[in-house]
Amino acid sequence: MVSSHFTDESSIQILQGKTTFMRRKPNEKLIDDCVKKCVKHPLSIMIWSVINYKGTGRLYIVDGTMRQQQYLSVLETRFLPQVKEWFPNSEFILMHDSAPCHEAKSVSEWLKKSKIHVLDWPGNSPDMNPVENVWEALKKEISKDHIITNKKNLIEQLIKAWNSVTEIQQIVKNCIHSMPRGVPALIKVKGGFKKYSNFFLFFLFLIVFCFKIVFT
Repeated sequence: MVSSHFTDESSIQILQGKTTFMRRKPNEKLIDDCVKKCVKHPLSIMIWSVINYKGTGRLYIVDGTMRQQQYLSVLETRFLPQVKEWFPNSEFILMHDSAPCHEAKSVSEWLKKSKIHVLDWPGNSPDMNPVENVWEALKKEISKDHIITNKKNLIEQLIKAWNSVTEIQQIVKNCIHSMPRGVPALIKVKGGFKKYSNFFLFFLFLIVFCFKIVFT
């Protein structure tokens, strides 16, 4: 059995600007209750994680911007332990995109030395990673909390939501399990736009890659 693991980074902001519509009388324009306050430069942090049909993996708070050395550390201390916990005796495929830190020579050499199969990924392509939907669900969950005002609060809420919100766990499973249903539709439109086509195109790549592993 070959298991697949989808990874990616994402930036999360607090107090980020959102369009808000409000009804008010002409003379209420400057009343505090009728004004949405914002900040010019909202706090932003980067996070990384891995998902599988079993759910969400370890959430990692990136120190600044993800560079190759930090990414190597993440693969060694976060990714591998999680995969071995999920599938102790199984071959697996790592999916990451073509970000510079992912494509760095030191990272490629480590992956080859560790005998980790990496899914071929085009340098310029639509984003087909199902984890993107999970990031969106996480951001919506965090935006429900209006108490978050600093980095510490944000990290605490992120970890809590990532590990305990049932809806996020279900979205992970739904996104991955929905992939096989769209392969015929994707082929029909020749890789064009289709509902959930990003997931289906990824699944098609996955089938080809697994075929290569089994028969080479």
